[in-house]
Amino acid sequence: MDSDPVLDRYFFELNAAHFDAFLEKTPLVWNDRLRTSAGRFIPGRRRFFKDDPPVIEIASYLQKIEDSSKHIRDTIAHEMIHYWLWARRRPYGHTPEFLAKMREIGASRYNTVGKRRPFKYIYKCPHCHREFPSRKKLNKLACLPCCKAHSRGRYDPRFRIIFDREINNAASGGASVFSAPVQAHSAPPGF
Repeated sequence: MDSDPVLDRYFFELNAAHFDAFLEKTPLVWNDRLRTSAGRFIPGRRRFFKDDPPVIEIASYLQKIEDSSKHIRDTIAHEMIHYWLWARRRPYGHTPEFLAKMREIGASRYNTVGKRRPFKYIYKCPHCHREFPSRKKLNKLACLPCCKAHSRGRYDPRFRIIFDREINNAASGGASVFSAPVQAHSAPPGF
């Protein structure tokens, strides 16, 4: 897997500035499929005869946005913290140690330019008729406002939201008309 020279340059700069050149060079590649995140760290694997190195993937769409170099550099820094923790055999998720290193080097926790997928489905409460947009098919969720009002906040199957319709995003240019978060909660085990 070949690295991109632009990404490699950022890697070497950040490695020297914030990681005391501790990190071994690893492949840094563009990923066209990343949409909701700016990058990801894929840990390496040890195999019987060959080791697979860790890989840092950066979302290709970052190249097309305003201040792209700033966002690309920040994303690489973020993913390098995961790599740094992994190389030191530490938990490499968004742990307190990760967050401390992130603050130390000035990296961002979240991608500030992520692309959100549009909503695909509408579910409806049979009681209050409130609509719940969703990006995926839902199962055993109840209308939270109705459960709060009529069941002391506990899941009540009377208020289980039901599939209403599919949204045609092509007609709206891919934009979604909903921006409010879904106010539903899941059924407890055994329902």
